[in-house]
Amino acid sequence: MLRPVAALLLALAWGGPAAAQTQHRPPLPELLQRAGAANERGAPDSTRLDAAATRSQQLPFFRSVMAAPLEAPYRLGVLGDAVRAAAASPHQSISLVGPLAGLQVQRGVDAVTPAIDAQLARAADPLAASLAWMADTPAAAGWVPTLPDAAVLPNPLRHELARVIAAMSQAYRFQQRAFERLAPGVSAQLLRQQALEDRLALFETPDFRQLLPLVEREALLAGMLDLVAAVERLQAFVKDQAALPAVAWSLQTPLGWIVVDTTGRDNRHVLEDALLVLDVGGDDDYEFLARSDTHRLSVLLDHGGKDRYVSVAPGADPSSATLGYGILWDTEGDDRYQGTRQAQAAALFGAALLVDGGGDNRFVAGSRSQAYALGGFAVLLTGGGKDSFEAQTYSQATGGPLGVALLVDTGGNDRYALTNEPLVRPSPQLPDRNASMGQGAGYGMRGVFFDGRSLAGGIGLLLDLAGNDRYEAQVFAQGVGYYQGLGMLLDDGGDDQFEAAWYAMGAAAHEAAGVLLKRGTGKDAYRTSHPITLGSAHDLSVGVFVDEGGDDDYAAGTMSLGVAHANSTGLFVDAAGKDHYRLATPDCRALGAAYQPAWGNVRESLPNLGLFLDLGGIDRYPAHCARAANDGLWPGPRAWPQLDLPSEAAAGMDGDWPLPFALRLRTRPRPEAAE
Repeated sequence: MLRPVAALLLALAWGGPAAAQTQHRPPLPELLQRAGAANERGAPDSTRLDAAATRSQQLPFFRSVMAAPLEAPYRLGVLGDAVRAAAASPHQSISLVGPLAGLQVQRGVDAVTPAIDAQLARAADPLAASLAWMADTPAAAGWVPTLPDAAVLPNPLRHELARVIAAMSQAYRFQQRAFERLAPGVSAQLLRQQALEDRLALFETPDFRQLLPLVEREALLAGMLDLVAAVERLQAFVKDQAALPAVAWSLQTPLGWIVVDTTGRDNRHVLEDALLVLDVGGDDDYEFLARSDTHRLSVLLDHGGKDRYVSVAPGADPSSATLGYGILWDTEGDDRYQGTRQAQAAALFGAALLVDGGGDNRFVAGSRSQAYALGGFAVLLTGGGKDSFEAQTYSQATGGPLGVALLVDTGGNDRYALTNEPLVRPSPQLPDRNASMGQGAGYGMRGVFFDGRSLAGGIGLLLDLAGNDRYEAQVFAQGVGYYQGLGMLLDDGGDDQFEAAWYAMGAAAHEAAGVLLKRGTGKDAYRTSHPITLGSAHDLSVGVFVDEGGDDDYAAGTMSLGVAHANSTGLFVDAAGKDHYRLATPDCRALGAAYQPAWGNVRESLPNLGLFLDLGGIDRYPAHCARAANDGLWPGPRAWPQLDLPSEAAAGMDGDWPLPFALRLRTRPRPEAAE
């Protein structure tokens, strides 16, 4: 049976009962009437999406947002509450990835326990029994492990470690099943070269883009769920023990190192191909060396202390995964994470998890990191401390093709930065800025200008549950979609600051969707400098921005604040508060407008809808925007007013109106009737 949360997300993604309740209460009917789109659902024309060669890759949650943009705030709000409810359990958090990925796979926390426990109970030595599975792998032919006796590694710790290793064996088999259709020559090095370093020749074979559909994602997710359940149990065991025996033991296996240290010492671990690491107590220093190409399974659990994790090569740390699984779980302490590329919950044809249970933490990486997924799943969960995230590109909740990436921070005053130093991926829009593609980004790959091998985008969600936070980025960030991808950012309270340049804060381009939802009544500041920001979209896309309340300050560039460009849907809503709007350009192409890049083509007859709503408070508007005013209702500008074209449907309004859609579930479970 599906859990209630998972069932709800499936309904939202697939258009079940919760998704079918359209919110067309005031003020939307009047605003749509003024825009000239009274009978429209507010969706861009879906003909190209439906007919695209990438149709089978388009994730259901993305399709639902594209089909009903006016329902996107409700969908994201419900999703955010589901993620909040699951945040205390990494296993439950991973379970939520399935519905977002379009997969109906549920595995309980005890999915493998009966079989494992029965096997271990019959064994003379549970540790030896748990390692026996390696004998069936090609790398372990003839291997006989030398194991510690009960005095060196006593029960119950010995038994708990055996359970995790046995669960790893099952995950290994699921991993083999997930990738069994890939050719033998497909290696981690090849995938990194093509997908992460963009070193892909014209019509190269093999091509990772053609390999993605061959991955059995159901098996990949099932193995990760079982593995996370086992590690979650080990974490609970370690946490609940009043005093663990002092153990310092290591074993080199054909699939990597096993290291156990419960002495509480301050350790320095230099690890290459770590299979399972358990360290309890002490301020530890980890250095992860480059992985061998066949090392595809890694788990590290550190309990206690202020720790430092350094990855010296792409994909080296245990929370990264290529063609396999990776888990890094630090339970507490002020920790430091430093990586290059593909680090800190980064999955490439795999599943990756990083959990930090608390403290003031700092995460530093280069690119494709901090919850990044392509052809798999990546989840980064952090506790309630003051956290700092810094990277350059494709990081901080970025979902690539057939990927779902989730970054959840449960509290504290946090900082998210996607910087220009160094300049590693110049943006085509602003060559002196990096293409951030993060902080809640879903992106695809447009092959039309290369070899035609396009890929639909994935889903990226950044969820910050509390605190006064700061978001800094460049181009494509903060709830942004690109080419059939969906990016979402939900900040659930506090006085926050958002800074970016172009395509940001609920924005999208090229048949994509981006949503930014700021709940609560904080005093927020939003700063953008270039086009298509703050609930705006370009080229058959959807951009949605909602701020629930508070006295907010907006400074934007042109074509922002509820603008649709090239047959898109742009929706901007500020629900309450005394707000200040400023524009950096004198043209006032903002505040509810719809534009076309060119006329005299068939796109003149396709929908293009830009809506601006400020629903409370005495606000300040730019003096050169004469149509926008307090207690006003205005149509957007039209190049062809006499034709009443659907491609110029736009309007704005200001006044005391109710928010036209829910941002949370509207009902609660009813108590059982007394018998």
